[in-house]
Amino acid sequence: MALSWKPASLLGRGWMVTALLVLLQPLPCPAEADSSGPPEILSLFPLGGRPGEEFQGTLRGRRLEGARELWFDSGGVRATVLGLRNEDGPKPGETLQSDAGAKPVQLLSLRFQVDPTAQAGPRGLRAITPRGLSSPVFFHVHTEPGHLESRPSHDLASQAEPLPEWPLAVHGTIGQSAEVDYYAFSVAEGERLRFEVRSLALSDMAITLYEPAGSWFSPHRARRLAFSDEPVFYPELSTEPVLRHRFERAGRYLVRVSGFMGEGGPDHPYVLRIARDSEEEKEEGFASASIGSGADVWQERSWTRVLRTDRMEALRARTALPPKPASNPEPAAEGQAGTQARQAPKAIPIVQLDEAPDEASEAVAVTLPALLVGTIEHPGDIDRVRFAAKVGERIALEIETPLATVPVFNPYLKMVDAEGAEVLTNVHSILNANTEIEKQIRPKVIHSFPRAGEFTLEIRDITAAFGGPSMAYRVLIRPQVPHMGRIHVEEDHLNLVTGTATPLSLVTDQEEHFEGSIALSLAGLPSGVTAVAATQAEPDAPPAVNEGRKERYVSRSRKATLVLVAAADAPPTPVPVPVKVMAQPMEKGRMGRMTPVKDLLLMVVAPAATPTQAALNPVEKSGPEGDNKRVSPE
Repeated sequence: MALSWKPASLLGRGWMVTALLVLLQPLPCPAEADSSGPPEILSLFPLGGRPGEEFQGTLRGRRLEGARELWFDSGGVRATVLGLRNEDGPKPGETLQSDAGAKPVQLLSLRFQVDPTAQAGPRGLRAITPRGLSSPVFFHVHTEPGHLESRPSHDLASQAEPLPEWPLAVHGTIGQSAEVDYYAFSVAEGERLRFEVRSLALSDMAITLYEPAGSWFSPHRARRLAFSDEPVFYPELSTEPVLRHRFERAGRYLVRVSGFMGEGGPDHPYVLRIARDSEEEKEEGFASASIGSGADVWQERSWTRVLRTDRMEALRARTALPPKPASNPEPAAEGQAGTQARQAPKAIPIVQLDEAPDEASEAVAVTLPALLVGTIEHPGDIDRVRFAAKVGERIALEIETPLATVPVFNPYLKMVDAEGAEVLTNVHSILNANTEIEKQIRPKVIHSFPRAGEFTLEIRDITAAFGGPSMAYRVLIRPQVPHMGRIHVEEDHLNLVTGTATPLSLVTDQEEHFEGSIALSLAGLPSGVTAVAATQAEPDAPPAVNEGRKERYVSRSRKATLVLVAAADAPPTPVPVPVKVMAQPMEKGRMGRMTPVKDLLLMVVAPAATPTQAALNPVEKSGPEGDNKRVSPE
């Protein structure tokens, strides 16, 4: 059944975020409400919509009494709260959390309106209640027409639900454990399609393509053509499946959506996108994403952070001391002050390491700093560069894998001296408590040369068994810059109860022998809220292990705590207030630049809901008019 959605009016945009307020008439609240803890979103159906469309949806969660507002981290979508009701109980095959029995599940009915000019992509969505801000889920704006799963059961190839013409975005749910959903579609000869699934964190979806070929044993038997789960499971990589396939023959085919390990239940919705696959196609709305207010600004020890020719200037912006003057400064240009000439930013030169036709392996001579750009083009391929270093010179090596990354592509760096003796690698070896040696490759290494000489750096895949165009790398060799590294903040939102205090823990990385301090503060706190420094007891340390040359591979880290205090007379905030975590390096009495670290969404809420406040909770009656299942309004 195709979605029948109507255009929505234009949604205004605010500063970085958009809040949408809907005033509700007083109605009685659902029975047996859970009175402890913040609101929680379990799932959303459907998971998105198309620009210019209007449709009904359901948000499934807990402690949603009094929900009057939805918060999106970017504009283009608005939502109206229609009502709230308690779910009747667990559905067959539903997997509940251990404490679910004490926390009734609730269904919040919504009407979404996607602006005609809304940009495709994910948006973080949260509910606002008298208890504060909820946990987030993603709402995906897609460019393809929407289609709602219409059959209650289509887990056999012979029961496949027919789809309209693609491109299409199919919204469905794996309603119980071990359930699978088959869909039928038609293609022309030689057509190449791309299939993608987006789901929620609980789900691990897989895509399978079939041809209904039949067999001597069964005329309904389907022959598998292709399968896709995420290729690897690794931090920073998406776990959502993507499948490309070229159909040699025209005809009717099947696509199956399922949980990789049989996951299923009411909190396993998905959106399946089917579109023509093209190298020029822009994959809008299905990029790997994170909730906007929770993304850290600075990434340093990551395989996928971008290394640019202005890297030195970016690092110096995170220091407190001025850069040391060059030992042989270039003469100032005519009419220009010498100090200005020395301080002018200088781009790091790029050295392209292209493979020679005869597979020559001679090292390319470079001067530091240098940004090496190349590809491990075939199994066993090794790229080499050579450079000179002085006694005591400190360097840093940073590695970026822009296409395939760890653990598919595992860049291995090895530095040797003029005699071929190993000086440095990016392999960190640790002797654990069981006296076993663990080894891990690192995206950043620092080193200080105890003697001068000429050195050769080798770049390869650690297995020597893989190669190809996707195994591209960027390796930066540069002088060390002692600086403030990443500031880790786990929370992305805080709910402060008036008259109470809440700790906010932060971990600061001090890179490349940075010996100074890092001042932390919060900007934009609402009225009645203050932040003070505090200490916390450290947990007991585990048994000591031999961490090897840890100083080469891991930054020094320090833990800090800020306590946010909401005064007893602090006015509650009707919508979340964006608060910026700020950091400022300090060394030898000098203060560096104030740097934004992260945006937190903060709400000040009353200690407990009064009976009058509880009466503001909307109720959606049970029965046909309140049964908020997969219904598309006409």
